[in-house]
Amino acid sequence: MEGILTRLLPAALSALALGLIGLLGMWAGIPWLFPSLGPTIAIQTSAPDSAGARPYNVIAGHLVGLISGIAALLVTGAIHLPSVTAAHELSLPRLGAAAVAVGLSMLIQAAIKAQHSPAEATTLLIALGAIEPTYQSALTIAAGVGLVAFIGEVAKRIASHGAGR
Repeated sequence: MEGILTRLLPAALSALALGLIGLLGMWAGIPWLFPSLGPTIAIQTSAPDSAGARPYNVIAGHLVGLISGIAALLVTGAIHLPSVTAAHELSLPRLGAAAVAVGLSMLIQAAIKAQHSPAEATTLLIALGAIEPTYQSALTIAAGVGLVAFIGEVAKRIASHGAGR
């Protein structure tokens, strides 16, 4: 029974955490739920002792990813191009932005000891144009990351306790 609970608890906690973030976003009228929060909460609940599950890594990692994505768009000139999903093709500047963004994000995260792999999804969402590089988008991402860091920390502690860690 303990083995089943150990496997089931992270999934249930992740679903509840993302559901709560989604409901809070619906209530506020702001889409605080975005794809890279899924892997973030999964790490927090299934590997709660890992460095990537620490609130500092979650927050700093995603913010570095956001900034790296915007910087890469500016450097490559892809900032004014249509998103990959809107254009239905990957342009050379968007490809360059994606590569530069992920490399830069990983380099900065390593330098500040804030490695958080799911943040590379945030970086790609920006570089590929799925999320617009606007002030409002940046605030939305920051709020979603803050929520997953806080709610994820609670879920992480429950998961750790439930797994007998």
